[in-house]
Amino acid sequence: MTKLHTLLGANPHEEPPELSQKLLTRLQGFIPESEGRALIEASIEWVNDFELDEEIQKRVDEHMNEAWSMFVLLTAEERAWFYDRILTALEQETFMGPESARKTAKLVKLFALRKASLESSYALRDELRLYHDRVLKLLKSWNAQGMRLKQDDPVFCGLSCSAASLFEVYFNHPHYMDDDDLRIEASLLLPELIRVFYPACSPVHIYMLGYHPDYLTEVAELIHFYLQLDRPREAKGKAYYNLASSFLGEGAAVLERGITPVLDILSLHISSWSDTQFDEFVDVFVYYPLLRHPLLQFARSTDRRLVLELVVAQNRRTLQAVQAADTLHEVNEMIARIQADRMPNREGGVAFCDFNFKLAVVEELMYKQHILQPQFDIGVFVQEYAMRRISIAEEGDRPIPEVREYFERLVLTEQDLSHVTKLVIGAGQQVQQQIIPFWNGEDGYFDVHALDDLRHLPNLSVMQVSEMLKADLTSAQERNLILVRL
Repeated sequence: MTKLHTLLGANPHEEPPELSQKLLTRLQGFIPESEGRALIEASIEWVNDFELDEEIQKRVDEHMNEAWSMFVLLTAEERAWFYDRILTALEQETFMGPESARKTAKLVKLFALRKASLESSYALRDELRLYHDRVLKLLKSWNAQGMRLKQDDPVFCGLSCSAASLFEVYFNHPHYMDDDDLRIEASLLLPELIRVFYPACSPVHIYMLGYHPDYLTEVAELIHFYLQLDRPREAKGKAYYNLASSFLGEGAAVLERGITPVLDILSLHISSWSDTQFDEFVDVFVYYPLLRHPLLQFARSTDRRLVLELVVAQNRRTLQAVQAADTLHEVNEMIARIQADRMPNREGGVAFCDFNFKLAVVEELMYKQHILQPQFDIGVFVQEYAMRRISIAEEGDRPIPEVREYFERLVLTEQDLSHVTKLVIGAGQQVQQQIIPFWNGEDGYFDVHALDDLRHLPNLSVMQVSEMLKADLTSAQERNLILVRL
């Protein structure tokens, strides 16, 4: 009969689900501070991996989570006492036997989880900041202890789960941007923690690695580390495939920061990989993150294609190497087809010296005289463009590269240009709103700096100009053009 049984007046043979429910019921009501602390103390001693049916164990864990949540919401003093009491129990664990290691792993998991009540995990934010140094010291000591143990040691399993779970307090307890200093400092421990305890690590650890000051280097070295492990893929833990997703998947953190530094490091390691390791890299880190529409995703991303090019450049003859080469060939063909379909493909035409002058001509021929067809519409273009997702809402305050490229490649023939009799150089033109949809006219992005291209407009007689014309007007005056100031 445990102390918790006694405090709750429970039957000695009461099972964990019933006992945890009684604890929750008691803490949900009003109780004196001394009784609440006694119950928490007793529950910390009682918590264990009871080896119950999965669903029953889950119910026990939920009861404990909610019971502790009720307690930590009482006062700041109680929260500080609770955090201190948990950490004290963890600091006293020596991990000398499998039973105590398993019990401690369950205690840490319950402590580090996001509580049943979101308010309670918000509330614990200040306590993590208060005891941050103790948590880091504990993690460092467990890392060191883990390196001395063999992975088949039952104690290692409990220690591994304890260390991985304890780190998750940095994900579950702080909830504000000004807690990033804690996460950054804690992230410095992550590369070593993942290497030591990788079987127990989760997607949370890969996410938190993003706070590491040298994130891209650590990602590259962890990829190399995982490939060097002489273990089946399924034994490498949940973090393994999440690392692959963060490398090349949709919204991957590595792609957002730029993949080149990672590839620079991998290129130093890749020659040392066996064919088996090489194929595992291609399968897990190249193809797995792109299960949906891989060809299109490679076509849309230069960085993803760089990975394929690195793989193909090794000139290996493995199955995955051959597949990568075939994929790269198909991707390049797809890019060519997309470009041919969505970009202007007329040949010939005149070459303009000033791109913004050309845009003024396009405005006249496409949007006023409707001679150039089809009329370009940014809304239609972004819906049909397959190379990447273009968001006007997110990118419309700056030049959209693909739209600018469209107009750069747009061919204007001498016959087209013969129709230009009037030209306007000023703000508010439709062509400008295609390239920068939210352009406000306050910068000089569309300023015209040269009038050399007047020679392409033999029938021009009137030119309306604003302050956007920065060029000398001598050539216009020599042609006796009618100049109208806007």
